[in-house]
Amino acid sequence: MLCYPLGVLLSASVAIAPVKPLHANSTSNPQELPVSVAAAIAMPVVLSRAVLSEEPSEVGLTVPSLWWAVQQFGGTTVQRWQAYPAEEGVGGRVDLFISPPAWGRMSYLQRFALVNQLGNSSRSFGYNLILRDRRDVIYGAYTCSFTAVAQQYLPHATDATGNPVPLFLPQTELDCSVWINPNIPVSVF
Repeated sequence: MLCYPLGVLLSASVAIAPVKPLHANSTSNPQELPVSVAAAIAMPVVLSRAVLSEEPSEVGLTVPSLWWAVQQFGGTTVQRWQAYPAEEGVGGRVDLFISPPAWGRMSYLQRFALVNQLGNSSRSFGYNLILRDRRDVIYGAYTCSFTAVAQQYLPHATDATGNPVPLFLPQTELDCSVWINPNIPVSVF
């Protein structure tokens, strides 16, 4: 008889179901969230157009497209993600679900590198990134002020729903920041 930890069974049973959206006060962290992180969480998004990591489009580009970045940098830390487009314009939110034990084994620099790499990928599609677990604990964030820069789009490209694909080049003068929750300790082996 095969035995699996309860977390594996629970993860498998809800792997494709969208998780409830975050709210600005949905953290069990004793410190308050930075203003940019709280704003990204509280920003109005279109829940009905959520993009789930388990459901790529079969007919066109899925925006945001984070599969390659997660494959390269997420390792065993990233379990899944879901993205919510903004109600107006750019500045949607990606909720990246992580494995708390895997996060705990990472050094601060590894945590920063993960948030920065996946945040850059999210930013390139016009999305903020929030790292959290299924209990709504916020582990980190990569946030940008997208309204400060004129919107550009990939030429001759649309996503699977026919919308233009936003493009934020690395040299774009966006005000972005990385935040790592200081209340989550680093495990020492």
